Amino acid sequence: MRTLSNHKQYVFLLQDNLTKWLKRKSRRIKTELVSSALILMGLDLDCARDILQPLYSENPRGRKPYDPICMLRALLLMVILKYKSIPFFAKDLKAKPRLAKISGFFDGDVPVAGTFYLFIDRLEDGEYQKPCVHYIKKSKLRKGRHLRHLTNEKEQRRKDTKTDLALYDSVTQKLKDELLEQKDQPRDDDLQKRLEDILIRCAIIPSVEKGFIKTTEAMTICGDGSALQTGASLNGKHECNCRENGILKCDHPRFYSDPTATWGYDSYRDCYYFGHRFYQHVVKADGHDLPLHVTISDAAETDFTLSMKSMDRLKKTLKENGLSWKIKNVVYDAGHDATGIYQYLMEQEITPVIALNQRSSTHPSPTGTAGKVDTNGTPICPAGKLMRRHYYDKKKKRIYYNCPVKRPTHKDAEHCWVAHIDECPNKVLCQLYTKMGPIVYVRTEDDPRLYPKIRRETETFKKLMNLRSCCERSNSQKKETYRLSERPCRNSVHFLVRLYLVSIIEHAKAWFDEQKKQVGNDAIVLMQAIA
Repeated sequence: MRTLSNHKQYVFLLQDNLTKWLKRKSRRIKTELVSSALILMGLDLDCARDILQPLYSENPRGRKPYDPICMLRALLLMVILKYKSIPFFAKDLKAKPRLAKISGFFDGDVPVAGTFYLFIDRLEDGEYQKPCVHYIKKSKLRKGRHLRHLTNEKEQRRKDTKTDLALYDSVTQKLKDELLEQKDQPRDDDLQKRLEDILIRCAIIPSVEKGFIKTTEAMTICGDGSALQTGASLNGKHECNCRENGILKCDHPRFYSDPTATWGYDSYRDCYYFGHRFYQHVVKADGHDLPLHVTISDAAETDFTLSMKSMDRLKKTLKENGLSWKIKNVVYDAGHDATGIYQYLMEQEITPVIALNQRSSTHPSPTGTAGKVDTNGTPICPAGKLMRRHYYDKKKKRIYYNCPVKRPTHKDAEHCWVAHIDECPNKVLCQLYTKMGPIVYVRTEDDPRLYPKIRRETETFKKLMNLRSCCERSNSQKKETYRLSERPCRNSVHFLVRLYLVSIIEHAKAWFDEQKKQVGNDAIVLMQAIA
């Protein structure tokens, strides 16, 4: 079997093959296949070798294993060509030599479906260890049928949620304290860490080097979650003999092939589903939606906690890879409107831009003569008029309000204050000898939901909120374009691997599309007229 020493050798061999294929006018290959080859040619996976190589034994017994870079590239090709099933792709990989060569297998020796499943198992298990009766691999624990009682699991989760919550206003505030205590701890050496590092090295850093992601300026990123229905059975298999005795519905445990899938609610489709929920942070760059981090959990977990966990992992991933990028703003929808999320982001010196979820809430009382606030949290003056927002004090984290009929202006090229007494309902000033009074302030730390740093009625807030659509488009790409909504996986591990594969492809496709815009199809030899 031929082993590719580096990415340059792969590009040279593949380009030579593509040139020969296109010269055969009677047998022109499809546009999709050429585009896939060009996308993979622009994706240098050599930086992932030090992550993948330790997954294999240094002195393997038997035949030599396939190159892990070629295995990863083959899975990326499977995703680009929108194969739903690994066995179907492995079958075509053997039957169609062009697919094998695009993957990097130039000698005709290609892996079978089981080899791809074993490659994913290696990613999950981590660094290679010799077989031992005292050590059970994670992938082995995941496989097979699992005896579960979903009702008891649901009740246990409710009990765990209520534990020690008497000291907190919400689950997010409890999670905020936990994450801040552990912010200096390194990531666990697990599947998530390996996939995060591969995405950072192979996709995100090249996007920065190509100028797609601007790290010289403070970044604005967006986050959103979406539902993933598992391919495993949602009913499970009965352990008991109740059905044989005529009892169709019983409360006994059942066997499930997906060990972590749970029931959750999909707010977009307004229905309940059995499966998982993934969450991702995305940055919009030059018209392209580029994922920065992806995580997955069971369907019962909400965006409230997933967003904080994903942000914590993203910051640790950047730090451990030696990247000191500054995240300035984070944009979320109303499904993230929780006090703990605001406090967590503000502790990380990140400005939260979150749509307000219209629900009942107690507003903090302002200091001074004003004792009431309206539904938006704006103080009301003694005359019953909404007070004027004066400025925001960054150090003290306070919003100052002054008399609504006293406003600044310019006269004779000088700054001054003018009192419009006719606009006051009482037709008299409360404080005659002050230019702004009465003055009150509200501490934003008391309720950052209602008093955000960037006011929701401003154009800046609306402009940032419009960026959130990039995350929705990326979610749609993963679920619809690359068929993850068609339940191709029966466990969260395979779903997570595919989510990261799609994320890498989203970066690589952005590079390819931008190159086509700049150079043009006529100037690309491999993109000439194709049937």
